[in-house]
Amino acid sequence: MSLLMKSTPILVLLLALVNCVAADYYYVGPTVGGIIGLIILILDIIAAVEILRSGKPLAEKLLWILFIVLCPLIGLIVYIFFGRPRSGGL
Repeated sequence: MSLLMKSTPILVLLLALVNCVAADYYYVGPTVGGIIGLIILILDIIAAVEILRSGKPLAEKLLWILFIVLCPLIGLIVYIFFGRPRSGGL
């Protein structure tokens, strides 16, 4: 019993250090996710401006923008491959 009482402060200190290290380790995820989210947001805004400036009918413009707003990453990828006008040559 006395051994447990003597080692309790050491255990508490070790657990506190593990908690601090774990907090620092997991802090990287939200930062990287935030940067990636910001990049996707900027690309979505560029795509929306491109859609609004295109010569597509109004209904098609609204559908593309709605698709990009509701599904940002998937909508952007689908718009890049299928929604943009094709160039004449390879």
